[in-house]
Amino acid sequence: MEKKDLELILNSLPTLTWNSLKLNSTVFKDSIDLNGRGECIIHNIPSGVIIGSEGCDGCERGRDAVEAISGAQPRLKPSLFKEMKTGMGPEAKNFFNKYCHETLSIRAMCTASADKPLKINYLPGNEDGYVVKQNITAEAGSNLTVIMDYSGRPEDSGFFGIQTQIFAAEDSVVNIIKLELLGRNYTHFENIGGVVGDNARVNVIQMILGGGKSYVGLNMELSGYRSSFEGNVGYLCLNDQKLDMNYYMGHSGRRSTSSLRVEGALRDSASKTFRGTIDLKHGAKGACGDEQEGTLLLSKDVRNKTLPVILCDEDDVEGTHGASIGRLSAELLFYMQSRGISEKEAELLMTKAKINTVRSLIKDESSIGKVQHYMEEAFG
Repeated sequence: MEKKDLELILNSLPTLTWNSLKLNSTVFKDSIDLNGRGECIIHNIPSGVIIGSEGCDGCERGRDAVEAISGAQPRLKPSLFKEMKTGMGPEAKNFFNKYCHETLSIRAMCTASADKPLKINYLPGNEDGYVVKQNITAEAGSNLTVIMDYSGRPEDSGFFGIQTQIFAAEDSVVNIIKLELLGRNYTHFENIGGVVGDNARVNVIQMILGGGKSYVGLNMELSGYRSSFEGNVGYLCLNDQKLDMNYYMGHSGRRSTSSLRVEGALRDSASKTFRGTIDLKHGAKGACGDEQEGTLLLSKDVRNKTLPVILCDEDDVEGTHGASIGRLSAELLFYMQSRGISEKEAELLMTKAKINTVRSLIKDESSIGKVQHYMEEAFG
């Protein structure tokens, strides 16, 4: 497959702000080689979980039907995933539909429990151009944990795009853990969408550490009564890395809740943009949304942009946000150096402390070890 010249509008805000801020969206313009190369390894499949690719009977059933054994749970519309919104926006979704020709279907039946996580390793190599899609369906009362690991050698270059769509039916729990440890010259698309039903929960943990240019978007629709979403994101941007993020939590279900925490560090000439939107829609009485961000600036040449947004069309709701952005103080560095800790070691310690607030939520030893190893290698 030959190189594709792409120009896409990504990570658009749901409502416009001042154009001078240059935060309403981002434009991706590049030539990438979508050669289809890349490796996917699936292991640790839990009991009660069906894996398939679009077109097989198991996948179609998992994609189109979410039925309790009693038959009381209504069927999903076949168009659910087709119509589901994703965080990077419609142009990104069109890109995935055009260049990905097979969808991995993951279906947790009502009997599925969280006795062990499902693990998926994506291994894009040097100069690979790999585009994948995943549709995750959790039946009523099911419990599913999926760990997705994207790893490569530090010197690798290429493109890796992954779209993950989630439907969490009544009383289900879905835990998604994503580890992005790609080569430093990789371009990465991370496009996430979800719909959360009555009393269902979706938890997403992301560690965004590798890659050269990373575009990340999440759109979570909390449409069910007491539906909930919790997002925890840890990131590290070094050298000339670029990270562009857009997170949207839409509340339409009564007493729905959302929580988003983003913690990370920037060094050298890295840049990061964060957009976080809590949308409290009409009818979402008793809904609560909260987003918090903490950014550690380790160099004077880094660029950081943060835009928290709260939209409200209902009374009896609560929306809060906060941001903490700063550098290591001279007093702190002097204190550490007086105790034999070098400036580089101090940076690593403080960065670890910040990112570990997210890493500590990962209950998988091999994943924790990979994150630890990557950070120590990154700081030499």
